[in-house]
Amino acid sequence: MQVTSVGHAGFHIQTEAGSILCDPWVNPAYFASWFPFPDNTQLDWDALGACDYLYVSHLHKDHFDPENLAKHVNRDATVLLPDYPVPDLERELRALGFHKFAATQDSVKHRLKGSELTAAPDTPPGPGELDIMIIALRAPADGPIGDSGIVVSDGETTVFNMNDARPVDMDVLQEFGKIDVHLLQYSGAIWYPMVYDIPKKTKANFGKQKRQRGMDRCRSYIEQVDATWVVPSAGPPVFLEQMRIHGNGGGVL
Repeated sequence: MQVTSVGHAGFHIQTEAGSILCDPWVNPAYFASWFPFPDNTQLDWDALGACDYLYVSHLHKDHFDPENLAKHVNRDATVLLPDYPVPDLERELRALGFHKFAATQDSVKHRLKGSELTAAPDTPPGPGELDIMIIALRAPADGPIGDSGIVVSDGETTVFNMNDARPVDMDVLQEFGKIDVHLLQYSGAIWYPMVYDIPKKTKANFGKQKRQRGMDRCRSYIEQVDATWVVPSAGPPVFLEQMRIHGNGGGVL
């Protein structure tokens, strides 16, 4: 297995059973004010998009990039679909021309071969097979479009792409044994507090607290998962307009 960062929360997972493209964000989002950092526009998105599987964790615009998906990603790729109570994600992807969907059950380990999902047996995946689990977050606190993380195992290596999800029940990971690679958010990717109309000093303090809470949460998840390798990802975006550049923290790029 080879795991390659393609920017922000985006990863390309290459296995002998096929490739999975996760959350490929490249175009400016949120009124063209958020940009991936470092810049990933120079990547070969046609090559990355020639994938066998597509995983979009949720519909936040720094994860779901319809322009990139429409221009570069194989429409015959099988979409690994989280178990959300509303069909918004599937509907948006169908509108872009994706037509193969492997609908998972929340926090259930599946055996994946081609476009077919079955219950994962106790035996390791065979040739052309993967074991996957998508942890779908569906509580009111997760917002109306939810969030999710995915576990992928080829029988030799297991990667947990948690992106910016905040799962509560980590015991489900025990079905995979040792996690080799843990991809998770360590920083914010949010409007708070920079766009709020509050005093400058208060805003700076709130920002400091927000960053500290994010790091504390990251450390807690790292300890719980206890992976061999940890890859910080899923933020922060960068603000390039002069009027917003202060939102980057130091004020200088």
